[in-house]
Amino acid sequence: MARKEKLLAMLETDSEDPFLHYALGKEYLSCGERTEAIEKLRDVLVRFPNYHAAHFQLGQVLAEDDEFSQAIEIVKAGIIAAQQDGDSHAVSEMTGFLDTLGQ
Repeated sequence: MARKEKLLAMLETDSEDPFLHYALGKEYLSCGERTEAIEKLRDVLVRFPNYHAAHFQLGQVLAEDDEFSQAIEIVKAGIIAAQQDGDSHAVSEMTGFLDTLGQ
């Protein structure tokens, strides 16, 4: 069974695990299914608004698609979520990413 199918099966038994949803979004990216990846990462943020890894990943994907204003907005929200979680490493990574976007 491929990784994507495994993740989908796992989500059937544990639909409230934010990491599984995030991992599925990343897997869509790995498979070249960019639209599905963006949709899934947005879904993660609707379901789990403080899951800052999804903010960062989605921001990177949107920036690659030249959707800079959306990327900046999402990453800034991710920085706030990471600060609330006390994750200084994530804050630093996302702040550095914003710097590359001229923010």
